[in-house]
Amino acid sequence: MFSWGGGLAVPSFYVNLEEEREPPPLPTTVQFPEYGRLNSYGPHDEKGCDVLYRLLAGAKKPQDITDEYLAAFNIKVVPDVDASRIVPDHDQNPKPPYQWPNYSPGEGEEKLDATIDAPIFLSNGAPFPDKSKHNLLKEELLFDNDDAFRSLARVEPPPGRKNPRIAHARKFWTALQQAAQYWDTSHDNYYEISTENDSGCAATDPTIANSHGKGVASGVAPDNVLGSRMDVDNRYSYNQSPVTIPQMKLRIPSGNRRYKGRRIGTGTDMPDSVREDILRGLVEMVAWSLGCQIKLPTMPPRLAVKDLLFPVRQSFNVSRIPQDRQEARKRILEGPVLVAQCRAETQFYDNATEQRYVEKCDVLRETAGMLLLAQERARENKTEVKPGDGKWWATTPRWGGLPNNGPVGEPIRTSPEELAEPAPSSSPVDPEATANKRTKHDRSTISFRRGLGPNRKVSMVEKWKTVQPGPGLWDKKMKYVKIGADVDSPFDDVFMVSSINHHFSIIHLRVYDQYLQWLETGKADSVNTDAGLGSDADPESSQWRSLVLRRTRWFDFFNATDRSEGFDGLWAVLTHMMR
Repeated sequence: MFSWGGGLAVPSFYVNLEEEREPPPLPTTVQFPEYGRLNSYGPHDEKGCDVLYRLLAGAKKPQDITDEYLAAFNIKVVPDVDASRIVPDHDQNPKPPYQWPNYSPGEGEEKLDATIDAPIFLSNGAPFPDKSKHNLLKEELLFDNDDAFRSLARVEPPPGRKNPRIAHARKFWTALQQAAQYWDTSHDNYYEISTENDSGCAATDPTIANSHGKGVASGVAPDNVLGSRMDVDNRYSYNQSPVTIPQMKLRIPSGNRRYKGRRIGTGTDMPDSVREDILRGLVEMVAWSLGCQIKLPTMPPRLAVKDLLFPVRQSFNVSRIPQDRQEARKRILEGPVLVAQCRAETQFYDNATEQRYVEKCDVLRETAGMLLLAQERARENKTEVKPGDGKWWATTPRWGGLPNNGPVGEPIRTSPEELAEPAPSSSPVDPEATANKRTKHDRSTISFRRGLGPNRKVSMVEKWKTVQPGPGLWDKKMKYVKIGADVDSPFDDVFMVSSINHHFSIIHLRVYDQYLQWLETGKADSVNTDAGLGSDADPESSQWRSLVLRRTRWFDFFNATDRSEGFDGLWAVLTHMMR
């Protein structure tokens, strides 16, 4: 379920753009939520938390999400924020040009700014990556899509073109090539053919049988289906046969409509894992450069509202690699730094029926995921309290203290009449005659006897009899640290990379400590309120009551300019958090 195939393990399939085949369904229309009408406000008191509790507990399906849910969270959305401005304005140091020294165009490596002599280090002690590292990663995202896809499949380029060398972005391009078979409409060509040409082509052209790659008539050997070589930069690798999908049984197309292009299906047919692989491949390029690592959730993500655990969605998160080698060997990470969320919804509203519950549910998913990120980061220097810890049902045996074993086992005699009766004997043999007789367990070694040894598997009955608190909600492989936040700051800036369709966006949310306390207890801290942080008299001091989602525009994975701008935004966010 959490597998990551990667570009080096899964072969890349190349689709012949000039191959005539049966047309796929029409492409999926790209829609995005309209955030202008999603701003709602509500009171933030004990009664307001009870309303939020009741709403979340009663949500059963997306149709249940209304404006009342957004008002209970006090959500306000600020769309179309520039990627270079997504980092909050209270700290300008990590902004572009990312603390790089300036160079003169004519002097090469001579520095113009002589004040920057000492190396700059990140919070994990690693040196700040230089500009050449940033440019090297960014150049691989600026490749032409067709050239990159041919390079992955090791197909010889056309005259005048050169296949690029893909190294760091190989996982990203492999996943993007899979998504192009469902979303890329740049080569779509639907056309009609005559009946005579249709029958002749179906009977004589064997390339129609393969709807994904080159057929036998194109000169590709069918036995060389999966290439065994993984040459990344081999000038002789293009002389090999390209990787293709195995030949299928010859099938006569139906109808006169034909298609040439890259798609084999629609966007709604694309597996959800492909979208996650694309986003993970992009984020991983920046994370590894700054000493971070991608981590998949091992515990079910659940937002805590009082004693309610509301399930949310987190595809993966970015966490910092610890400096301690012993912790790193145990695969313990620090953070989380930011979170990513991928969703499969493609239709967010219907103008005919005026139904917009899908876009409201989409914003609610993003908000809940970022609030969970803030709750996890707030666990720094705290001890986990397991559900039921210190309660009577986690310490006192069940069944009211009766001297039996519950629903299993033989009942124990408790009445005076039953105690007076002798215990029934299952054998008429004299006990004294068998006192010194060895049992069958004496013929085996002690290590195989039941009940001995620490590795013996505990039965279900023994687990049921054990009275203890429930399992914890914290990840044992995560050392919760509020990375990138000031020590005395009353708020925490959290970031999310959200992805729908074939696009992604960077979201920033400022969550105050009072808001997290309000979610946990339903009340805000009276000390901070008296100090001015939550006073209703000053509008600026009551900012903790609202959630302002500042988000960039949607960047297209298939557009090189959007990829470049989104990459710069991710680099700015992670350098801000790792400063």
